[in-house]
Amino acid sequence: MKLINKLVFIALSTLSVTGMASTTSLYEKLYRLAEKMYYIEYSLSPEQRKMTDDLANQIEAVISLPNDTTCGIKSEVFQEAYKWSYSSDGLNDISSEAEKFASLITSKTCPAAYFKVFKLAYKFAYAYNGMNKTKFEAKKTAMMLSDYEASKFYAKNSLQCYIDNYTFAYSSSGMNKTRSGAEGFANTQCLD
Repeated sequence: MKLINKLVFIALSTLSVTGMASTTSLYEKLYRLAEKMYYIEYSLSPEQRKMTDDLANQIEAVISLPNDTTCGIKSEVFQEAYKWSYSSDGLNDISSEAEKFASLITSKTCPAAYFKVFKLAYKFAYAYNGMNKTKFEAKKTAMMLSDYEASKFYAKNSLQCYIDNYTFAYSSSGMNKTRSGAEGFANTQCLD
């Protein structure tokens, strides 16, 4: 019954009376799903219950997305990612690697938001006054942070949490940890 209540609450709380006309199909789908769940909830296996609960949480997260999250137009994001990857201010990749990178970025669900997080994460990971990683390691770290942020639908601002906690843990006026210790601390604090 908990899942039913959650799905119905999500559906009804997000659909206003004035918006129902434009979201009728979404409203109907959620209503039909809630109706199905009502009749079969108790016959679900524990795994199915967990998966259904996870999906309900994901629906709630998507509905709660910040309104300023922009996914962009794939062709424009591709061009921007390619140019940045190819430039000396970005990854300084050769043309074929820049093309692979841009393709990877545009394959994400919300490419513009993903690219925005990636650029900031890479800059912090690569910078001397950041994590001071090699280009390869900085790219790996940026990808990990971007993937995490995407999995939370860009609603948690985990990157800023990560930067703040890493900086505090590494600084001599903070916890004075080693770089790897500061990274572990930031992982624990900001990435569930």
